[in-house]
Amino acid sequence: MKKYIIILSIILTANSLFAQDIDSLYADQNVQSESIRQQYTDANLMFSEANNLYNEGKYEDAVDVYEAILNAGKESSYLYYNLGNAYFKQNALASAILNYERAYRLNPSDEDINHNLAIARSQITDRFEDVPELFVFTIFGKIKSLFAANTWGLIALLSFVAVLVLVLLFLFAGKLFVRRLSFWLACIVLILSIACKLIENNLRKYDSAIVFVPVLTAKTSPDDSGKDMFLLHEGTKVLVKDNFNEWTKIQLPNGEQGWVTSEAIVLI
Repeated sequence: MKKYIIILSIILTANSLFAQDIDSLYADQNVQSESIRQQYTDANLMFSEANNLYNEGKYEDAVDVYEAILNAGKESSYLYYNLGNAYFKQNALASAILNYERAYRLNPSDEDINHNLAIARSQITDRFEDVPELFVFTIFGKIKSLFAANTWGLIALLSFVAVLVLVLLFLFAGKLFVRRLSFWLACIVLILSIACKLIENNLRKYDSAIVFVPVLTAKTSPDDSGKDMFLLHEGTKVLVKDNFNEWTKIQLPNGEQGWVTSEAIVLI
């Protein structure tokens, strides 16, 4: 009886990790109504139209259509990637990097995204020495870059379904060996499912930003009277640490921290 309670408790706890609407994660595969079908048809047509405008060299028009798709609530790594390309063609470096970073966040394993993001980053002014990270975090970074965020979410979901099947097998199997095997397999697969979900959540975190002004001064405190600390330039990526009124505390790759006006940066 205790085993049943433990298993059910673990499953209920893990289930909270999957509380978000599955339809929002896999909207292209799980369209439920005619109105939603029409919305996605329109979005696909708009995406094709934007791609045609881009191929014709009408980059500003292409940006308008790509942005309209985003404003309609649609999102994908391909959309952000193409939008980044359109901005890059217009020499809008900060906007290009922002959208490449958003594409990378959703699909870190895509070679084209990584390639174009590296090119855009090479054109910014600021250069920083990264703070050495622990070996564990390096390995974690390599693992999470293996798949896109949606793929990690799908693996987590399928693994959780497998856990439920194994729990049913444990509850109703007649042989003691099968019950023991299903119990331990359920524990292992549950850990896998939770790990995949945590990786997906990590990829979707909004804790970094891009500088969107030509020159930005970081200060020691969240006010104009604070002492100047360092200068940043357009396109630089920073880590967001805190917010206070109209100010944001940021951290650079080298570990330095300072306060900047919130309107000067845009969250990835």
